[in-house]
Amino acid sequence: MVTKILKIAGIVLVLLNLYGCPFFAECPPPSEFEIPDLVTIEPIDSVYHVGDEIIYTAIIPSHIDTLNIDIYEDTRATSTLIIGSEIYRFDGNYIEVNNGLIRRLGDGNTLTAFVTYNPTVKAYEFRARIIFTQPREYKIYTSKMFIDFRSKNSKCVLYGIETNIRGFQIHSGEIWEFRVVP
Repeated sequence: MVTKILKIAGIVLVLLNLYGCPFFAECPPPSEFEIPDLVTIEPIDSVYHVGDEIIYTAIIPSHIDTLNIDIYEDTRATSTLIIGSEIYRFDGNYIEVNNGLIRRLGDGNTLTAFVTYNPTVKAYEFRARIIFTQPREYKIYTSKMFIDFRSKNSKCVLYGIETNIRGFQIHSGEIWEFRVVP
């Protein structure tokens, strides 16, 4: 029995040596870019009423001329998380997703937004209609949103994009405060 385990372990080590192991491989640093205003929320206001709606949109073009990259061609990523999207703050309201995905991560309670690749327009998209269903106050961070694109063949991040909500400065740390009234 011990001999069999040692043989299997030896074979695994030889295969890892021959083919490499992506789980232990050192990832090179990703190419990181700052592209302002990729996220929009319309309309932006300070007071809404129950029944009012906003449209939350994120559009990341796959081909970025100024950087000479094509995210989809380079990564083959079909979806990725918008880190810092703040979509979870709208939980409890009616949310209709038209493009992209919403999932609960971690403990199952944290609502998160994902952009998905749309080959027709060659862009990663998220679009949701949010209808306010309950009165309350909101604080939404408007900058420091990150979108990381991993290669399909690796656990490594190839591209990292930092963005913000249009109408706010990318490095301001601004908080958009508003309330929903009856």
